[in-house]
Parts: sequence; structure tokens; C-alpha cells
Amino acid sequence: MTATLDPHHAAPAPEDERVPHNTAAEQSVLGGVLTGGSDTVVQVQELVSALDFYRPAHQVIFEAVCALADRGDPHDATAVHAELVKRGDAVRVGGALYLHTLTEAIPTAANAGFYAKIVADQARLRRIMTAGIHAAQMARTAEGDLEDIATRATEEMERAAFPQTRDADDTAAIGEDAEYWDYLSTPHDPAELVVPPYTELAEIMPSLTPGELTTIAGRTGVGKSVCATDFARHAAIVQGHTVLYVSLEMDRMMMLNRIYAAEGRIPYSAFKKKAFTDRQWEDLTAARQRVAGAPLHISTPSACTVAKIRARIRSLERRGALPKLVIVDHIGRMTSSARVETRAQEVSRFTWGLKEIARDHHIAVVAVCQINRGPEHRADPVPTSADLKDSGSIEEDSGSVLIVHRPDRGQPEHERAGEVDLVVAKNREGPAGGTVLLSHQLHYQRFRDMPTG
Repeated sequence: MTATLDPHHAAPAPEDERVPHNTAAEQSVLGGVLTGGSDTVVQVQELVSALDFYRPAHQVIFEAVCALADRGDPHDATAVHAELVKRGDAVRVGGALYLHTLTEAIPTAANAGFYAKIVADQARLRRIMTAGIHAAQMARTAEGDLEDIATRATEEMERAAFPQTRDADDTAAIGEDAEYWDYLSTPHDPAELVVPPYTELAEIMPSLTPGELTTIAGRTGVGKSVCATDFARHAAIVQGHTVLYVSLEMDRMMMLNRIYAAEGRIPYSAFKKKAFTDRQWEDLTAARQRVAGAPLHISTPSACTVAKIRARIRSLERRGALPKLVIVDHIGRMTSSARVETRAQEVSRFTWGLKEIARDHHIAVVAVCQINRGPEHRADPVPTSADLKDSGSIEEDSGSVLIVHRPDRGQPEHERAGEVDLVVAKNREGPAGGTVLLSHQLHYQRFRDMPTG
């Protein structure tokens, strides 16, 4: 079928031959659903939606057919015309004559799926072309951050070029579960898990769950970033996992100072002064041998957005090094190009964006954030997940929440200087919560398990 059938009652809008489309295929699809049964409509719906048709009149007709079929009503030319009259659309699509002409556009309804695939392919080409035009416009105006422009253009092109398929694979009987039982019967590979760096914490939370957002929170100065760095060092240096640490508070030099102080057990003050003893130089050299080969990547972007973090991950993925763990320190320093009414709405966008990153790439994401001053004025000053600063969405979107807390146990400062509580305020994958007592060695920029015995 190659001829274009035009309605007699209403001439179609001029068609731009430079835009991908196939009018004859669209007419054949409509002819198929008008003459075929409900199975034909279902088959076509799995391949195309109304917006996949190039002609607006064809979009309207297809919507009417689907509405009738969904109600279980007849959807032949006469029934569809009545539906279009009711909607006030009959004249603008060509009237009853055009509908009856469409029924002659296809020899048999059995071929409707073949023509629907052509319509879907042409729609895909139009979306690719539109994404390219939009990318060119963004590049020409250059409004906003370059990383954001590049990320948005890439994402739009990917969505256009590789759309999610509309098929029946999203629905299955509960007994069709062979893959599920294969999954259950295959033990976790311990080497693939991102394990917490503290023994007692690992008993409560054996690993960071891929696809989940974990939050590490605390007041300024208690060591929440030290805790996050411990997670990064353990995952990359001890376990050998690829880690991306996005630092929004410290530059690369400061991050290296912190990592080498912790690994070499060298006072952080020595790095600030650049004054090392011979023994410290030996420890630093040994630490470098361990650190240099670790897949730990440090990113220190300015005006960091969710799009920038996603761009960093994709860059590593293109190099064959998709991170198993991404740490963002901290969420309060992130920015957004979108206009929002409140800070809570903005933070909500950040947490949801980070959760989407975790889910899309099936990786663990850790966000560092602050807690508010509420616990200071309570009888029980131990923070909870409800005390996270700026937005309730942080707690809502996080699978686990860890809070670094320096408690006052009624002891003199010098007797409790080496203790810190890590409060497991939320743990979706295991026990409801708990508190892990750690030994803080902030002069080395690290936490350690409390000594036993």
C-alpha cells in the first residue's frame, strides 16, 4: 500500500517531507484496528501510542478506537464515528467517509502489527530529530552550566534513541518465576558486596544495598565526613571496589591529606605543616603503595548538581569502571538549575535524583548531610532520622540513615575523647536500628572499632 488516502470532508494539514513519517502505514494501522477484533487493538497498542502517529487526525482516531476497545464496545468505522461526533472531533478528522476509506487501506487486519512497527520506527526517528534540534538550541543559547547542558542533551538523545519498549513482559503469572528461584538459589558473592568499615556496624547492616540511598548525618565537627571517607577507603582499598567520592567541601589536596593521614596513621597536623619525621615518611611511602592502586576516584566539582554527578558516573562507566559506591559530601552544598519555592523542595530534588542514580545504575549511593539543633533542646539528645536538616525527603528516600553522635555520658572530656556513637537511625534491610560505639582517631582522620578486652 503506497497511495496516500485523503479525507474528502477535511483536507489534512500540509506534511513536511523532511520529517520522518509514513502516512500509508498509519492509514493501514487504523484500517486494521477498525476492521479487526480487540486482539488486533491490543497487538497494536503494544507497539504504538496515539502520539506515535504523525497526522493529528490519525492520533484522534486511534484514541477513539482505544477508548471504545477499553470499554469493551464495538470499534468499527460506524462506532468510532459516533464516538468522534460525541467528542466533537468528527469533522476535523474527515468524517464518516474517511473512516470507511481507512477500512480499505489494509487487505487484512492480521497485518496491522507489521504496519504498526513502521509507524513506531518513524516516530522514533522524529524523536531523535527533535532531540537533536533541542540539543542544538541549548548549545546555541548556552544558558546555564556547560555540564548540565551536555548532560541534558545526552539524556534526551538517549531517551529518544532507546525508548522503553511497550510489551507484555511487565506482567506475568506468579508461577512464572524460574528466574526468581535461580536468583534465590545463587548465594551472594561476598567479593561483590560493599561492606561497612566497622565490624559491629556490619553485624547490623551487612552491606550497602545496590539501588539504595544511604545517608550519613551529623552535626558540624563530629566527624560525618571522616565516617564517609572510612566507607570510601574500606570499599576501594580493602575490598577493591570502584568508588567515586564527590567532595563539595574539600579540594583534592585536602582529600588526599585526609586519606593518607588515615592510611598512614600520621597526624593530620603534619600534613598542614608539611613537616614529617623520618618514620612518618616511611609510613607515608607504605600508605602510598596501598592507595595508589586503589580504584578510588575523587571529584571536586563546583556548583555541583545531580546532573554533574551522573555525568561523572557515566564518564567512569565509559572507561569500564562503573562505581559500586558513590559518596556525595555533602548534600547541603549541592545546587540546582531548577526554580523551586523552598529549600526543602530543592533538597527533595537532590535526594530523589541521587536515589534515581542508585536505582538506574544498580549501585550504592551515600549522601552526607547535617542534622538540625533540635536534639540539643530535648531531654534525650540522641538524634533520630527525623532530625535531618532541610527536608524530610532525606529520611523518606534513604534506605538507611547513620548518625554520627558525640554523646556526653557525664564523664570529663579527657575520658570520653576517644568515643563516638554511630546511631543506626533507619535500616530498611535489617534490624530497626541500634548504636555502634566507635573509637575516633580524628587526629588521624578516621574512626576505628572500639578495642575489646
